[in-house]
Amino acid sequence: MEQGPSSILWRSEDHTVTVIDTPWSIAAAQGTPEHPCHDEIASTEPITTPYAINEPKSEMAKQALAGQAVDSELHHEYEALLAQALDQVRFHHSGPWHLPRYIFKKAQHVAKKRKLDAVDESAASSLGSPASGLADSAHVAGSPDEVPSAVSKTGLSAFDGMPMDATETYIFGSPYGMQSPSQLTVRNSTGEPNVSFRIPQKSSFYLCDCANLTDFHAAIRAQAEHLDTRRKFDFILLDPPWPNRSVKRTHKTADSTYAIVSSLNSVYDLVMGMDLDMLMETDCLVGIWITNKAQVRELVLGKDGIFACWGVELVEEWVWLKTTAVGEPVTAIDAVWRKPYEVLLLGRRRVSYEPAAATQTKDKVTRRVILGVPDLHSRKPCLKELIEPLMPDAINYRALEGFARHLVAGWWSVGDQCIKYNWEGYWRPTQTIE
Repeated sequence: MEQGPSSILWRSEDHTVTVIDTPWSIAAAQGTPEHPCHDEIASTEPITTPYAINEPKSEMAKQALAGQAVDSELHHEYEALLAQALDQVRFHHSGPWHLPRYIFKKAQHVAKKRKLDAVDESAASSLGSPASGLADSAHVAGSPDEVPSAVSKTGLSAFDGMPMDATETYIFGSPYGMQSPSQLTVRNSTGEPNVSFRIPQKSSFYLCDCANLTDFHAAIRAQAEHLDTRRKFDFILLDPPWPNRSVKRTHKTADSTYAIVSSLNSVYDLVMGMDLDMLMETDCLVGIWITNKAQVRELVLGKDGIFACWGVELVEEWVWLKTTAVGEPVTAIDAVWRKPYEVLLLGRRRVSYEPAAATQTKDKVTRRVILGVPDLHSRKPCLKELIEPLMPDAINYRALEGFARHLVAGWWSVGDQCIKYNWEGYWRPTQTIE
């Protein structure tokens, strides 16, 4: 059986420190052992030197910024953890910190003067809104016996009995009997070129706003009835749209609050409104990417936080350290203005769960470090290869990614950008999709 290249460039024996190639982690996740993916996904030039940032100079400014990030004790723990991980990698790993990249050529898609951020959004703009481009006709390229039996009025292949709203939501499923990846082509009625997307083997997606997942839940039930799959998941991964520093704050007075507070509450309501606890197996592993703000961490881990409401106990913390092409952090580890890391909180659902004291929880939590050269803005490494060893069955498990921006072979993906990076324009083939 042919195996595709691994995105893991180095890993410690105890698997607590991993060097990963971000673009290839996404590319590799498009394939299976039977049909590995060797094609390249578009990326950016690897950063060669740390970012130049203006750190606050006065003590007052430093304290003000520090208060907006992680608490000082936690930051010092991360600082020691990351320094140790860097030393470990530098001592044991003599290879590269990233694989060769396919650099996205702006001139092929947009005017030369447009910024890369605009290029980064070009796939989404090809779609328009989820309700526009995909509401036209579409087809799945593949042999007739591999195409799902029902075709919805939107033109997308769907399952029998699937509730479909032609103006809001869309689903495509790759049946477990399908032996190869497929292609979804959206035919534009406006005379514009057709838009094609790669659909990995055994993947399913629901293109919609995560604020309204009623039909998505119905889709899960319909798939279970049609394909005899489980309705619940062993792993659920979320990357919520947390507010960042660019969010404007209200004028600070004695009786005013930062606008960011209500924004955080909105994200909390959004995540809780997804009713994902209804889709969790009894020992489901749940991962949530958070920012370095203490308020965000509290929103997930606090007494009335997301994990507590779902009966999920924190079991691991993964710290993703962004490095240059030669293994330097992209900013100083102790930087105040811009941290070089992001954190993934991993919790395990328990049948009987009571929130533990912070000190008790801390003693039980395993911390791991992922090091990698950053990719397109806000694009994180795909965790499939790292998560599978934690699954009850590394081959036959059920996984769901919310707020997804690309598909993963064998996984469910949901969100209004969940097929963004599966657009053919982001890929350079090295072999033909069968």
